[in-house]
Amino acid sequence: MENRKAIATLITVQLVSAINWYSVSSVFSLIAADLHQNVSGLGLVTATFVLGVAALQLPAGLYAAKYGPKRALTLGMILISVSSILLGLADQVIFLTVLRFVEGAGEAFIFGPGVILIMRYFKKGSEGLGIGLFGGAFDLGGIVGISGWAVLGEVVGWRVSVVTGGVLALGAFAMLVLMVPKAPVVGSLSIRFSELKGIILNKSLLIVSAGLIVSQVAFGINSYFMVYYLEESLRTGVYIAGAIGGLTLVASIVVAPLVGRAFDRSPSPKMTLIALCFAAAGGVAIAAVNSVYAALISGLVVGVATGGAYVFGVGIGRAIGGA
Repeated sequence: MENRKAIATLITVQLVSAINWYSVSSVFSLIAADLHQNVSGLGLVTATFVLGVAALQLPAGLYAAKYGPKRALTLGMILISVSSILLGLADQVIFLTVLRFVEGAGEAFIFGPGVILIMRYFKKGSEGLGIGLFGGAFDLGGIVGISGWAVLGEVVGWRVSVVTGGVLALGAFAMLVLMVPKAPVVGSLSIRFSELKGIILNKSLLIVSAGLIVSQVAFGINSYFMVYYLEESLRTGVYIAGAIGGLTLVASIVVAPLVGRAFDRSPSPKMTLIALCFAAAGGVAIAAVNSVYAALISGLVVGVATGGAYVFGVGIGRAIGGA
């Protein structure tokens, strides 16, 4: 590994972005009571956040290709920090929805550019470890965002807890500016429609995209609503709900570095990705059983499967693109 300070900073950025990713969903029960919303209103907030992430993925990649991944990351952290702070002031669900979309757009500028940047500091043949560490940082931040912020929201209120995430994002932005070296700016970027069409319709990339979508849907269902489901449907306490809700990410962070090594040595990464996606879907199905123990097992299965799918999906995509 080269430039350990830059690697540590990128891991911190990913960790803080994950805290803000989950800081709102972890206090859904408090938001629902304060803004007089039910699960459909909370679902709209979640849907627009995911839409922001999905809609800006390609623009974020093009921006990083033209201006460099560091500038893409700094833009993403600015959007995350500002929207998170303003979320604490929202008094209507429509404002909450719009701001979560903006926050999702900011998150879109973190994943791809961050992976590109962190892999530059790892030697050839060990890039999978870099992807695993970066993914593990997200999972660690998710554990804090789900479990820690659920408790923090109970103590200081959901508004202060969300604003706290925004303040942390500002700190991560400052670290990014100061600690990560400047990369050369590509300048003009010209991509013909035929080339873009070829990339989008590449069969291997379509398989990877489908796999990552399945993985993220499973991960999202489990992580966004597990705490709310446990509190509202199974009537568990906030501490137990937060602990079980964080299990998905605990499992994912434990396996991420190991899966990174496994990817570097895997003879058939595509088949492994497909198997992991089926496992993730099965893990979600387990949660349909009306039991706290089923929720716990579901979290563990989904965490392991989606953690592996993320590393394999990103690694395969990188290999296809020759990055």
